[in-house]
Amino acid sequence: MGKLSLDSKIRDIMRSEEGRAVMEKYAPGSTKDPRMKLVGGLTYRKLLSYPESAEVAAHAEELDKELQACSR
Repeated sequence: MGKLSLDSKIRDIMRSEEGRAVMEKYAPGSTKDPRMKLVGGLTYRKLLSYPESAEVAAHAEELDKELQACSR
């Protein structure tokens, strides 16, 4: 597995403690939301393209940088 980024699948981000922390920072409660299992195969970028994610998508650039800084 390579570094985390917006192009990582949700399930891969969720497997990383640091990745989950980044998700929680921008979308509080998201890592505990059971619906995340349904979108595990999507990339974070794809998930952010949905209208329901507009608030988090506004921070996509910062989110991507923080994900890339995760050690995995």
